[in-house]
Amino acid sequence: MRNVSRRAVLVLGAGAVASACTGPEPRDGAEEGPLRTETEPLEKAFALLGPLSDAHWLGYDRVKNNDGRSVPGPSDIRLVGFARLADGKAAELTAVTERAFGPGPLGELPERLVTFAPEDAQWQHSEVFDSEMTGGAYSGRFLLSPAEGMVCFDALNVP
Repeated sequence: MRNVSRRAVLVLGAGAVASACTGPEPRDGAEEGPLRTETEPLEKAFALLGPLSDAHWLGYDRVKNNDGRSVPGPSDIRLVGFARLADGKAAELTAVTERAFGPGPLGELPERLVTFAPEDAQWQHSEVFDSEMTGGAYSGRFLLSPAEGMVCFDALNVP
């Protein structure tokens, strides 16, 4: 009986130590910052897209209320939103056959951005294009709507 009790104490103690050492999962929260409309930071970060207009986006630290258990790192910074591309640019980008664009869902977006998604947009996605955009320096997902001339971007750790 004594061995079982010691084992139980050790297992419970190890679990407590492990849970105390793990930080919070990054998550989006109420403090996503102000809704932004300027295009210059986006044009610098996503140069392959060219000139942008009609931008609506958020740039914020995803770690919220972490009680000091985790120090936010660059991979916790999220840029997410929509922007209009120059006329014909979305069609030009999706026409490159090597990129293998195909239909793709928008995915989960912060509530404040949902209203800026064109209702009938036929979003196109390409993992090859994602890789071109990020150059392996950060993670990101880029969807294009040629008919609307729009991009939806969702990226972490943008330099």
